[in-house]
Amino acid sequence: MFKKKRLAIIVAVITALFAIALFAACGSKEVKDVKIVVIAADGETLVSIEARDYGSKIVIDILTENNEKLQIPQAQLEAGFITTVAGITAVWGDPGSEWWWRFEVNGAQAPLGIRDMRVGNGAVISFKLVEGWSE
Repeated sequence: MFKKKRLAIIVAVITALFAIALFAACGSKEVKDVKIVVIAADGETLVSIEARDYGSKIVIDILTENNEKLQIPQAQLEAGFITTVAGITAVWGDPGSEWWWRFEVNGAQAPLGIRDMRVGNGAVISFKLVEGWSE
């Protein structure tokens, strides 16, 4: 009788540990932590957001969900062409004053636009205000 009770306790503990490990593994695969950073021309960080994303989303969806802090005009989000971030509008075309927002993922200029780019776990999405083609 004692052996059966001890065996039942051991099985229950192993089952509980297995269930906890399984739950943790499943949860970590679905949850993405994404960081969004807006950097001024002088290198100052204007906005830094830790965004939690459940499932795979396109960058524009992540930006839309966090737009209260990013302050990107809705029309620009819809068009997928961003010239205003954090209340700063980049001006292109005025000689001597040509600015643009460089869209980067994980420290490199993104190969796709915000409407097509998807990010992986731990990605850093950044917008850097740059002058001309200096960078």
